[in-house]
Amino acid sequence: MTPDTTGDPPGVTLHPTGRDLESAVERVELLEAQVQALGQAIRALIQGLEEIPDQEPDPKRSARAARLAHELLLAQGL
Repeated sequence: MTPDTTGDPPGVTLHPTGRDLESAVERVELLEAQVQALGQAIRALIQGLEEIPDQEPDPKRSARAARLAHELLLAQGL
């Protein structure tokens, strides 16, 4: 028996084929959608915490932003 010199764990394929490839593509698409939803939630939070110089402070603004961020994450199933 010859030792494995590639450094890869046994049974791991680096290039999936067939159904494994389809599964990998689906997982990547899901991750992309989740990252996009996280970005939208962060953007909503940032906008809610921003102080707009020419407007009066709105004490409910941050609460609305947090609610929107939460709804965005829930809609994506996060």
